[in-house]
Amino acid sequence: MIETLKTFTALSEEFVELFMKHHPVAATEAGIHDYDHLLPDDSPEGLKERAAWLRDLEQRLVASVPWDELPLESRSDYALLRSRVAALRADLEEIRVPQKTPAIYLMRAFQGVHLLLTRNFAPFDERKEAAVSRLMAIPDYLESAGRNLDVVPPVLLETALEMAAQGPGFVDDVVRQLLRQFPGEAERLEHAGSRARTGFLRFHDLLDKGLREKAGGTFAIGERWMNYKLEREHLLPFTCAELEKLGREHLAETRVLLEQEARRVDGRKSWRELVEEGKRRHPESNWLREAYVTEMERAKQFVIDRHLAPMPRGEKLEVLDTPLFERATTPYALYQAPAPFDSEPAGLFYVTPVDLRKSKELQAAQLAAHCTPMLPLVALHEAYPGHHLQMCHGNLAPTRLRRIGTSDVFAEGWALYCEDLMWEQGFFTSDPLTRLFQLRNMVWRACRVVIDAGLHSGRMTWDEAVEMLVTEAMLERANAEAEVNRYCMTPTQPMSYLVGKLAITELRDEAKKRMGSKFDLYEFHGALLASGTIPPALVREEIWARLGVS
Repeated sequence: MIETLKTFTALSEEFVELFMKHHPVAATEAGIHDYDHLLPDDSPEGLKERAAWLRDLEQRLVASVPWDELPLESRSDYALLRSRVAALRADLEEIRVPQKTPAIYLMRAFQGVHLLLTRNFAPFDERKEAAVSRLMAIPDYLESAGRNLDVVPPVLLETALEMAAQGPGFVDDVVRQLLRQFPGEAERLEHAGSRARTGFLRFHDLLDKGLREKAGGTFAIGERWMNYKLEREHLLPFTCAELEKLGREHLAETRVLLEQEARRVDGRKSWRELVEEGKRRHPESNWLREAYVTEMERAKQFVIDRHLAPMPRGEKLEVLDTPLFERATTPYALYQAPAPFDSEPAGLFYVTPVDLRKSKELQAAQLAAHCTPMLPLVALHEAYPGHHLQMCHGNLAPTRLRRIGTSDVFAEGWALYCEDLMWEQGFFTSDPLTRLFQLRNMVWRACRVVIDAGLHSGRMTWDEAVEMLVTEAMLERANAEAEVNRYCMTPTQPMSYLVGKLAITELRDEAKKRMGSKFDLYEFHGALLASGTIPPALVREEIWARLGVS
């Protein structure tokens, strides 16, 4: 057993080290700063090298590690590593994400610079040097990555075009920020900015003039690969067809709860009328961030006072405006977890400001998404006891593999579970319509399951998905379109909210049944979060020992 454990530990560490080398922007995000001056080698040759390494690692892992000889938590790490490698290989070799999703390259270029300026992990002068190196590298990076693109599906092309158009403005903001701190380096900084602008403009031209004429194909990965990702990446026991059925069942159930809640609030009005009324109550556009800060502080204190979950020592959360390059696919808000390997990590919560360049009608629609009944839900989902609390626990996981191995099903499932938890505990007191909006959001999450399965199996079109979000979940059309654009690029991520929540709720019910009067919610949540943010199926294997249940 000792030799098996040593062999597996070495392979696990190899994966972490080489994954970060192949993905330097992800390394910066994780708090590993050996590659901060680099962008990835996403050229066709670089992708082939990456795929060859993953194939070789998987072969050595299967051949040299008898997993049943490992102790319990190492067996979970083994399954986690197998799932990560399987998902990465499928995206590279079979689903061909790099060949049809130009937005991934833009996101890496944007994030590569943005993370260096927003994460305070080193003196600003050091981070500036790395940022300048990455700005200088953007033209060559995008040119080499662009050689992967052949026939790009129209929806993925349009999303990338909108993102690429933000490139010059993003660079201008970066250069201005650096010039304020380093005015004596104006010539050098302007040169780096000019190169980066040129890189984004050339990539935009490649998309607009080189790829638009031959745009085609489908963004859908197909039912076979949806089933593969559900089983191998997420360790879930159902198929794409069963996933869609589950979503439709919960959609029907939640509609009934919505109608019941509407009758409780005001028997003369439908839930849709009440939602429309609630949308009209919102902070002024220039006070959005402050409104979220207030609600997050209230949620945090509630979790502490009610003793709902352990609060990690030293956790920190900052609230900022959403970066320009993220706004095309983030109409509302976005959370970025604290870097697990930084010495003083901080979570970042981004609020997407109202776009003053758009029409008054579109501005009002965007502001309606930040209405006062929604503010407590977003605050608890993204911060306390939702994503931020969970990710801070995840950063304390016992192995480096777990700290970088975030499972969408557990992460999004936990945050959605927390919405029910906080309602059960009496947190929804700041607005009488918050429970109604929570149930409306559950309709939205059920729609996501149906849409995820439908879009990527080919049973649903982009237009049908947008219409479903508008009619069923009452999303504003512009926001629904941005949502569906994201779903097209992220198969199996949209389903993770409801599916993960159901897995956690089922586990809690089982713990209550097995533990009886000894069950304690605080202890259960502590044991649940101690595994790190790994697939719920693996958490289930470990939690009973922590709870003292045989």
